[in-house]
Amino acid sequence: MSMLSTSTPQGWILVRDAAAATTFLQNPRDPGDKIHLPHLPEDLPSKSTCVLSGKPTIPGCVALLVEPFATVIWYLHVGEEDGEWTRHEYDIGTQPLDPPIDGEDHEKVPICSIAACRGKFYFNGTLSDIGVLEFSPSAAATSTSPVFSSLELAGEFEVVYRAKVFLVESGEDLYMVMLVYRGFRCDKTGYETRVYRMDFSEQPPRWRTAGDLAVGAFLLSPWYFGATCSARELGLHEDCVYAFVPGDDEVPTCLKMSSVKDGWDDFVDVPAVHRALWILPTDPYIV
Repeated sequence: MSMLSTSTPQGWILVRDAAAATTFLQNPRDPGDKIHLPHLPEDLPSKSTCVLSGKPTIPGCVALLVEPFATVIWYLHVGEEDGEWTRHEYDIGTQPLDPPIDGEDHEKVPICSIAACRGKFYFNGTLSDIGVLEFSPSAAATSTSPVFSSLELAGEFEVVYRAKVFLVESGEDLYMVMLVYRGFRCDKTGYETRVYRMDFSEQPPRWRTAGDLAVGAFLLSPWYFGATCSARELGLHEDCVYAFVPGDDEVPTCLKMSSVKDGWDDFVDVPAVHRALWILPTDPYIV
């Protein structure tokens, strides 16, 4: 029997306790503050991503779980009477496998980076398009079904051949952080940090280069976790991106800090870990 614990960008930690057959959202700063959920029927990989569409204390909030390898999501309306987790296998296209695996030269495209913004989930952002996931009423009046679509974006940017992409919601704005690799180096000096903000005021929308983070800080960790917080209240640098850079036997794991406003980078070596989690307040601007 195992326990799944995964942080959400909204601060709550989703806990699935297999031994006790319970699933709940835990406020990491208050052991007694829990939101009990229907028990998740399956034990999911530890690298699964959990995102909330809004505050789980407000009716209508959707809890979304994205499996890291299979093209499968689980979703639940928090607080819904007689609600339960729904498993959905999605198909948003295929991508080539190079080299082929077991004779297969294509695979289904998985959801990687994802963020909730203005009642929708946005995923797999690029400079030219972005996926959109919404939940609309199905034939059964008491349930909803996921609807996938793609949003074409305006604007012209230089071609990026290799980058790690994170989507972050902050103050009802959608941001994309790109860790763009230089050549073949994957250590702390091997990439630059670029940040864009989605301009929804135009049609079609477009990414615009962000000159600041509205005095907040962005926190990134492996497996596409991206969140925002009040930099001043938590003693962090304002308008700065904090990203964990995994190491290996030769290069230590480090925390890279990149100032969006002033353009500087700094690094702090940290102990090697398989997974890094940020512990956040459940309201990013109240500590």
